[in-house]
Amino acid sequence: MFSFRSCIYSFCALVLLLVSSGTAALSPEPPENLPEDAELITVGSPYVNIYTGPGRGYPIFHVAEYGEKLWLLKRRTDWVKVYAHRDKSGWVRIVDLQEVYGEDGELVRVPLPDFSDVDSQHFHLGFSYGDFAGASSMGATLGYRFTANLSAELRATQAVGDFSDSQTYQVAVLHQPFPRWKLSPYFMLGTGINITTPNATIVATEDRRDTAMLTGLGVKTYLSRRFALRAEYANHYLLTSREENQEIVEWKLGFDVYL
Repeated sequence: MFSFRSCIYSFCALVLLLVSSGTAALSPEPPENLPEDAELITVGSPYVNIYTGPGRGYPIFHVAEYGEKLWLLKRRTDWVKVYAHRDKSGWVRIVDLQEVYGEDGELVRVPLPDFSDVDSQHFHLGFSYGDFAGASSMGATLGYRFTANLSAELRATQAVGDFSDSQTYQVAVLHQPFPRWKLSPYFMLGTGINITTPNATIVATEDRRDTAMLTGLGVKTYLSRRFALRAEYANHYLLTSREENQEIVEWKLGFDVYL
């Protein structure tokens, strides 16, 4: 026996079903200047949040429900710009588009970024700032990628300390075991020279030039196909003419621009 409350619940469910069906039937008209690779898809998940910008810090201004149609316009890293009905345009995370269907009813796969196109960028320029055995250091690099895993860099570092300044010029080989990861570790090995200039004011001292061996490791995070941030730890082993050699530890942060 149905109660009055059950009838009310059934009526509300029917209204919601009709409303959602009407929303699902809406198909947005193509926007002006539609890109050639734009694609019309249908949402297959319960809902998809649409943000005002390509980032979690932007507010959600629209929720696309199950069955609603969206135009996929362009991609920026792991976000896609979409166009919905009533001239709503915003950004959706790619991970939220794992259940979408094309006009033929087939499941559409929007691949997550693996930055494999970085392989085609052979040259890169890098700039960094860090700590060189307690002294502030600024560095610049010019790199060339031979393969997806192997690259070489010309490296120059200027360090300014309280008692001495130094310049280091090196050539290094870098190995990236997982180059297509967004957070990609690398290892390096190199050699070069280190020129130390004491900050003496009373007694004149000579500059010291030593052979420098380099080992280190770091990690890159790709922000786009042409831009990456990197953090690095390096160990410089100076082969001096004195009785003992010198070991210098360097930490630095920087970025690479791919040409």
